Amino acid sequence: MSSAVKSKELAQSRIESADSDVATVISGPRAYTKRYVTTSSVNGTSDNPLDDLRMRPRQVLVLVIALLLAALDGFDALSMSFVAPVLGREWHLKKDVLGLLLSSSLAGMAVGAVALSPLADKHGRRAMVLGAVALLTIGAGVSAAAGSATMLAAARFLTGIGIGLMVAMTTLISAEFTNVHRRSIAIAGVATMGFPIGGILGGLASSIILKAATWHWVFLTGSIAGVVLFVIVSLTLPESPAFLATRRAPDALETLNRVLSSLGQPTVSTLPSTSDRGRRSYRALFATEMRGTVTRLTVISILIATSSYYILTWLPQIVVDSGFTPAQGSFVSALSGMLGFVGGIGFAAFASRFRSTNVAAIAMTGAALALSAVGVVPPSIPLFVISAGVLSFCLAGTTGLLYAILAETFPPSLRASGMGFVMGVMRIASAAGPTLAGVMFAHGMTRAGVSIIFAIGPLLGAYLVASMRTRSNTATRVPVALGEA
Repeated sequence: MSSAVKSKELAQSRIESADSDVATVISGPRAYTKRYVTTSSVNGTSDNPLDDLRMRPRQVLVLVIALLLAALDGFDALSMSFVAPVLGREWHLKKDVLGLLLSSSLAGMAVGAVALSPLADKHGRRAMVLGAVALLTIGAGVSAAAGSATMLAAARFLTGIGIGLMVAMTTLISAEFTNVHRRSIAIAGVATMGFPIGGILGGLASSIILKAATWHWVFLTGSIAGVVLFVIVSLTLPESPAFLATRRAPDALETLNRVLSSLGQPTVSTLPSTSDRGRRSYRALFATEMRGTVTRLTVISILIATSSYYILTWLPQIVVDSGFTPAQGSFVSALSGMLGFVGGIGFAAFASRFRSTNVAAIAMTGAALALSAVGVVPPSIPLFVISAGVLSFCLAGTTGLLYAILAETFPPSLRASGMGFVMGVMRIASAAGPTLAGVMFAHGMTRAGVSIIFAIGPLLGAYLVASMRTRSNTATRVPVALGEA
């Protein structure tokens, strides 16, 4: 064999980074004409072997699974609201008891996100996804069998724990099974499409079920769907390569290569060199070097959550209080909400080309302006639809990009803990927004005054997010030749 052929084969089989501590071997015929890497990987600090590789069909399948899991989340989260009217009549429940049942899952979501998400940094993403599905499935099953309001509230709390954990896990796997270029749009797509799809399909299914059967079957449908997804996840979802590379168990290299091969990606000769080998706990999360970042992201999340849930819960009533019918209020809410699908993906597409924090700041500023517009426009259905539609568009982009920024900011060893903590606080803040708005309205404030006050939140969030730096913001992309494919 000639030296030229040997050189060509060597170029196709090995990439040597500029840092001597990192050597990545590409097995088989899968070599590309160019491989784009971030400066962090050149310097030996890349924490995900998939960061700079082309997406493969198996990775797309993982994203589809994440979308289905998020849809199950949406169905289970809203299932109580679907059956509440029927259950209230059948059990003769007062409004305060119905309110408790509707809020039980919200409390569970906060617990699941804060208390259980950090376990994914110790035991892996796959195990916690399966655990979340199991909690959802059991919670929905117990809800169907509940014979009292107390038992149903406990079942909804258990379901909420699974939902809170699942939200963090779907964001994690969306981030860690994609490359750098597709990460923002993948996270935003799953975050802004999955949950609403589950809610819409759940609402349609529930309307059919409640005409033909009892309310128990609404919860049973969610439980059956959970069993099906548990089997699908068990058979198809591998462990996160980023977790394996960072956790560095004794058999980490062998396991990592097995996962990479199953994804259709080249294997590696050594574990990626990474500086992310710290402790996996909330103590490490709030260590000196992370404390400022965690605090900033938490404050941003609180500002966005309070404003978002104010308008989500009060928009129909605002329309009604302006002289229109409840049906018209629901129409404005539903029609404007449809634009959220477009907003989440649209802003994420820009984030794949521009700095994600800058795009998020633009989305938040747009949300602040649109929220103010909802408050000051004359009472007109077309004007309400336009202003609320722009608001929904910007809020969906804000939510998706905020999740993406969370995934970019925290290192793999603290990613589940950091995202779980921030998302848990968001759940708590989401309950505060509607309550504060109710107090303001009760004291005689107008929709203009209340909306402008809540618009301050996204505006402050835009300033805070624009001035921060994420791990991926510091990376630049440089081409590394691989030879002919």
